[in-house]
Formats: sequence, structure tokens, C-alpha cells
Amino acid sequence: MQACPATFTKTRSSGAQSQALDGTAPQGSLHLAPNFMNAFYGEWKWKKASFEAEYWRSPVCPVLTIAGEVMAIPVDSRAWYAMASYQPAKKLQVGTYYSHYVNEAADTSLPQNYSKDWVIAGRYNFNQYFYGKLEGHFLHGTGLGYYAATNPNGLEPNSNMLAARVGFAF
Repeated sequence: MQACPATFTKTRSSGAQSQALDGTAPQGSLHLAPNFMNAFYGEWKWKKASFEAEYWRSPVCPVLTIAGEVMAIPVDSRAWYAMASYQPAKKLQVGTYYSHYVNEAADTSLPQNYSKDWVIAGRYNFNQYFYGKLEGHFLHGTGLGYYAATNPNGLEPNSNMLAARVGFAF
């Protein structure tokens, strides 16, 4: 019996966007000078393994004017992730990823200006439509604002989370 050749695919892409915004209201105005955002993405699949990575940067400096007071709010968001997964059985996929966000326009040593997330995940496809997914997150930093509304004493700089989801796809 002859072995089937390995399935190998790779994808690369990049994108860029430029935008500007001006808005006014009776209480003030908002000005966002033209800015340039870019993103890069890559994917590599081989047999039962898959690898992905993405990077994006969005430097903006909105200027908010309220009652004659001018406030510049500089943000230089930079984010990336790297992911690896493996499918040991037809209905089961396991993987891990690391995502990283930082606001380079602020003090990057403060937890509110970064987020680093290590994840271990598993997905089971019950059939072609229904699946279940479990993810364990190990979070460092609060730059993405995790659960501020449910933490009246403030966010912890480090936290762990277990997420479970059942989904339907068609």
C-alpha cells in the first residue's frame, strides 16, 4: 500500500489601513489625525499540525476637547500571537497559543498597559455541527481590561481563567 503524500499548505498575508476622524458635539470635539495601522499574518499546516502567527500595530493619538480643555490620549498598540495545534484524532484537536499586547505610548511596566496570555486548549467535535471547547488561560497584565465590572476592588495583575464553550457551526 502506498502512503499518501503529506498535506502541506502555507498562507502569508499583510494589510494596512489609514484612517482619520473628526467629530463635534455640543460639549466638545474629537480629532484623530490620519494614522497608519498595519498587520501581518502567517499560517502553516502540515499533516495534523497547524501553526499560525499574527502581528499588528496601531499608533493613534486622539485629541479630545471638552469645555475648552484639550486632552491628547496617545496610544501605540502593538499585539501579536503565535499558535500551534495538533489533531491526534478525527474529532479531537489540542493546542496552545501565546498572545501579547502592549501600549508602547505608556509605561509598559504597569499591568494596565500590557496583557500576556498563555493558553492551553482542547476542542472536541461531537458531530459535524456541534463542538465543545475548553481553554486554560494564564494571564499577566490587565491591558485588555478583563472583568473590570465584576472586580470592584480592581483587577489583579495576574490571574488564571478556565473557559468552556459549546458551539454550533453550519
